[in-house]
Amino acid sequence: MGARSGAVIEDRRRPAGMCWLVPAGTAGGTRLPFWGDAGVGAALYVPGLEMCSERLWWRVRPEGGALVTSAVALRAAVIAVESAQ
Repeated sequence: MGARSGAVIEDRRRPAGMCWLVPAGTAGGTRLPFWGDAGVGAALYVPGLEMCSERLWWRVRPEGGALVTSAVALRAAVIAVESAQ
């Protein structure tokens, strides 16, 4: 996704492996393989900014104002990758 991506958490404990943060309310109704809409009250493990373990770390750090990713752009990127396989 390059510059279109906001922060990304890599979590090897989850089936999808990576978690993009999208603006609240923008992912509703979007279903992607292995991903789920966290929804209100869901738990999400967020690493500290300097944290890097073998199971949880920032793949793309939340820097330069790039915290969230457009849910529409993320869905398009995932579909493009899936169709290329």
